Amino acid sequence: MSRLWKLPKSLPMLCVALAVLAAYQGTETSTPEIASPTATSEVSVSTEAPQYRYVNSAWVAPHNADEISPFAQELRAFVITTQDELDLFNGGITSRGTRGTTTSLGRIDFLESVLVAAYYVWKPVQGDPLSVVGFALDGDQAIVELDLEESPQGRPRPYMLAPMTMVAVDRSIFPSGQPIAFDFQLNGEPAAKVVATIE
Repeated sequence: MSRLWKLPKSLPMLCVALAVLAAYQGTETSTPEIASPTATSEVSVSTEAPQYRYVNSAWVAPHNADEISPFAQELRAFVITTQDELDLFNGGITSRGTRGTTTSLGRIDFLESVLVAAYYVWKPVQGDPLSVVGFALDGDQAIVELDLEESPQGRPRPYMLAPMTMVAVDRSIFPSGQPIAFDFQLNGEPAAKVVATIE
């Protein structure tokens, strides 16, 4: 004959408690640990406008052209800080096919600007091949970047002249009374150097 055992009155309540505890542990999830994002270096993009502005360009014949070899291939560079220096520059060349206007030069305020100019002897006359494409100043060192196109657009002419370009640079960026070495680079290569004191 089998014997029946009476369950303690507290046992049902214990079972309910264990069931609730098991259900709670089954639904509990551990919060995943989020790794800190890897630090990335900040990249600053300059949105500043260039510190120079186009003035004019032309094909020129230096007045001492007869002293220059017809086979010469060299850049001649100028930094013009006063009206007298501009008059001297203009007096040393004959311009043809000027782009821009003479009014551009008439608007130069040398209290505010410095002119940077260059011409290249010699090239077959075609298009407008010489241009300033960059300018940078670091202390007393300035870099003027120029581009000389090998195959410019335009109708070719049957003679040789020197393509010239001129830009104005904000005078306030230069330390006053300190000589500045202007390094003119043509298509990425050093081509000429001018030292000028900006008063």
